[in-house]
Amino acid sequence: MVTGSYMDYAMPRADDVPMIETDRTVTPCPHNPLGVKGAGEAGAIGSTPAVVNAVVDALAHLGVTDIQMPVTPQRVWKAMQN
Repeated sequence: MVTGSYMDYAMPRADDVPMIETDRTVTPCPHNPLGVKGAGEAGAIGSTPAVVNAVVDALAHLGVTDIQMPVTPQRVWKAMQN
């Protein structure tokens, strides 16, 4: 171990963070009468392909280049056998 506890790290504090000015731009969607956009799932949607890519990376030494979602144990097994 290099450190004995978190006390050995220089943890950032509130006064270490620079002032940030936030703003927003509102641009209604022209494709529907309400002008709304489907962005509520944006935080979760990136994790699914990341998991698939991790599985493909882990199986790359076996020649696996693609696995269809959802990544089920049966699909992983078939990819490993092919």
